[in-house]
Amino acid sequence: MITHIEKYGATWCGPCRVLDETLKGITEVDVIKYDVDEHEDLTASKKIRNVPVLIFYDGDKEVDRLIGAVSLKTINETIDKWK
Repeated sequence: MITHIEKYGATWCGPCRVLDETLKGITEVDVIKYDVDEHEDLTASKKIRNVPVLIFYDGDKEVDRLIGAVSLKTINETIDKWK
């Protein structure tokens, strides 16, 4: 079960801003947002090379990732896959 999602992006990134709007449609799980420029060590530890990235967690275990400005449908399908 997805307990939370981490979103990695940047203020200068157009697709990241689009994804921020899409994430407003997610209500069943918490979304934690990180700016890669402000959290460089965390970004490196997660091996993030492109933005935006969504990392899906079950507790503290990473179970899935999506890269790019994906649709709300794709995000919800990923959440549903882990129910």
